[in-house]
Amino acid sequence: MTLIFCFSTEALANSGPVFWQGYPSSEMMAVDKDSQITVENEDLVFNFSDQKDSSDYTISGKVSATYRMLNPTNKPQSVQMAFPYIEALDSLSEADISITDGGTLLPYDIYIGDAVQREEVFGQNTQDPSLAFADIIGSLTNDFYEAKSFSANEKGKLYTIEASPTTEQRINLAVDFNLDFARTKVITKGFNRYERHDKKTKIAAWCYEPETLEIFVLGEDLDFTVKAYTDGELKEETDAYAYHISEREVEVKAYLSEYIKKNTRVTDDAPIIDTQLYNLYARYLDEHFSHNMGYIPGEDLLTVENSKRVLVLLYTVEFPPESEKEISVGYMTTGTMDMTKTAKPQYTFDYILNPADNWADFQNLNIEIITPDTAPYIIESSIELDKVGENLYSITLSNLPQNDLFFTLYEKEKISVWDKVAGKFQNSFGYITILLAIAAVLLVAALIVATIVTVVSRLANRHHRP
Repeated sequence: MTLIFCFSTEALANSGPVFWQGYPSSEMMAVDKDSQITVENEDLVFNFSDQKDSSDYTISGKVSATYRMLNPTNKPQSVQMAFPYIEALDSLSEADISITDGGTLLPYDIYIGDAVQREEVFGQNTQDPSLAFADIIGSLTNDFYEAKSFSANEKGKLYTIEASPTTEQRINLAVDFNLDFARTKVITKGFNRYERHDKKTKIAAWCYEPETLEIFVLGEDLDFTVKAYTDGELKEETDAYAYHISEREVEVKAYLSEYIKKNTRVTDDAPIIDTQLYNLYARYLDEHFSHNMGYIPGEDLLTVENSKRVLVLLYTVEFPPESEKEISVGYMTTGTMDMTKTAKPQYTFDYILNPADNWADFQNLNIEIITPDTAPYIIESSIELDKVGENLYSITLSNLPQNDLFFTLYEKEKISVWDKVAGKFQNSFGYITILLAIAAVLLVAALIVATIVTVVSRLANRHHRP
């Protein structure tokens, strides 16, 4: 069996989708189910008025939930609170999140949960992660991940290759070795070619100038053969190059931690515990070693940061005896865009209210939704909302509703029959719909012109008839 992969940063342009998945946002809750703290009032605001350019094909808005909370006991209460936040790690920004106690920012830690996309991995469908709060809280851990294919304290050998062309001619540096994946696991960095026939393995990297490449070997050591070529097919060998290989022993945990620190796209100000990042990378690495015959380019590890996943923000609030506090949480949310039934998009937002049941009592929920100009109308919702002004809906409830909240935004107040027909037509013919519409207009115009010419011609003939 032969495998050949050439890695490239070139991306293919795609036309816009008709459906773009958004993910729910949620109430915060006490981690302890037996909390004695009560919620006397909550102001929940969805603000979509400030739309910014985004790579996503949907709209986003700011959610702010302000709670007036009471400790009715005569004892101080140290309450651990949490709420799940769905975002990709490489898009995580502390500027988008705020947790305050009486206006003062509270520190928090971020725990990393499962990816929320249902996808096919190594030929098997992954299961949708649970968004039930009890399951999310129950999955939180700071224990190191125990891999099947390596151990955190296992030592590997890190080979560093310093390579450079000795002329102005670029070189394609190739490294050959035999890889028995039952005995050896390999992580590389800087190589953009990988081919394999049984155990015989070749990796290569273009060098236009001095380059630093890495090969991290776990298990049985490898014997390397290094050559250079001037072509992409690795046929025209050259000696116009120089290289030097150094080696050192490194524990897996230390190697991954160093690799993450040097290459992660997660911002430095994101309060993620080091154990959480290690576990994320180690689990991903373990899966690939098990299914990809013991080899992975280090650059592939970074893709784990691209996936939207459940992040749990954990923080503590101190309540003096018989005290009242105002706790506020603010963050960004995105909706599900759907053009499968209408020509213009519908945007649906989901908000999980049930975690609020963990408080000893909950009263007075005030909901306000400020809609965007692009989709100013709420055409469907789980709670009957009052339109109280232009781009403004609200409702006041004395208690939590039985069901979670959802609402759908649209550019018109109602979906007309024409919207539905146009949507079906567009989904049947895609972007050719515009061309067909133009062709129809031109055809109608041509028929009108032809009719006018015919009528004028007939009138002229009658006028000249003797």
